[in-house]
Amino acid sequence: MLFFVWKYVLKRLFLHFQAYNDMAERLDYVDIAKGIGIVLVVCSHTDALSLMWLFMGMFVPLFYFCSGYTFSQKGTMVELMKKRLIKLLVPYVFFNILMFIAFWSFSLREFVGFFYSRYCLYPLNITPNIKFLTSGNYPMWFLTSMVTTYFLFLLLIYNERYKYVITAIYAILALVFTFCPILLPWSVDTAPFTALVMYAGYESRKHEFINTNVWKRILLAVIYVCLEYVGGDMNLSVRMYGTSVFIFFILAVSGSLIVLWLSKYLQGTPIGRLFVTLGQHSLTIFCVEIAFIVMAKDIYRWALPNVELGYIAGFWEIIIALLGGWMFSVLIHNNKILSKIVYVA
Repeated sequence: MLFFVWKYVLKRLFLHFQAYNDMAERLDYVDIAKGIGIVLVVCSHTDALSLMWLFMGMFVPLFYFCSGYTFSQKGTMVELMKKRLIKLLVPYVFFNILMFIAFWSFSLREFVGFFYSRYCLYPLNITPNIKFLTSGNYPMWFLTSMVTTYFLFLLLIYNERYKYVITAIYAILALVFTFCPILLPWSVDTAPFTALVMYAGYESRKHEFINTNVWKRILLAVIYVCLEYVGGDMNLSVRMYGTSVFIFFILAVSGSLIVLWLSKYLQGTPIGRLFVTLGQHSLTIFCVEIAFIVMAKDIYRWALPNVELGYIAGFWEIIIALLGGWMFSVLIHNNKILSKIVYVA
């Protein structure tokens, strides 16, 4: 059975790489960046979390930055917002239902969490707390956050003559919301911050920051590492900005640029193609990773009952979550009816 599974996996990889070579040139380095991002996201939910110390300031903001980087102003604001709503909320509903069934959890709290779309009601350091999204679906806060962020981003793009005023308002709101006693639904409290990150991605593409010379890249990397050391605990999903919102923003933008620069070098290489694959399937991996991580933990405990969970278990969990999420995504994409429903193809 295992032989046929691996045979199928290798066949799908071969077909993907063959299709990759036939594709017209596109921004593959952005898909590579998303692939790197999704590996870091999965790692942050495993027993290898401590390996994330250098990436906490950028691994989630990277997706907002890339969204702004690839933004194309084709259509009216209403048309673009409508498309984004459908593209994000349909998978949100589908994968939440899937996780409810997979974890067999149908409590009132879970249904409230589905609509509220935050991991908890109060900031994470407050106890007692009220936790939502505990059925393996807690990474899905990102989808509704992206909806809210995209709305604020479009307001800025379509009123760019007032961009300095609007960005100042967003910055002030980001600071003010840090004093909010609860985490607001659909990440309304962090949306001004993530909208600025998305706009930074848009401006970076517009001004071709990707072509910055090597010395500026090295300088930015040094700044990033130094700020990461003083940045403190950062977790965008629960509005943890670390020691400073401003430092977190610099980390988010500089870290995203560094990953995009690295992705440029990886473009066209076997490793780059692997990350392209992960990047193109990152939405599905984002939504189902926890189910595969839990499965990987169970297998690890069964195989090594006397060995504590640690880095080895963490690496195993990462591999299973990425491979399982990718295979699940391929299965959905290969089903024409399901693909049209889930991904609105």
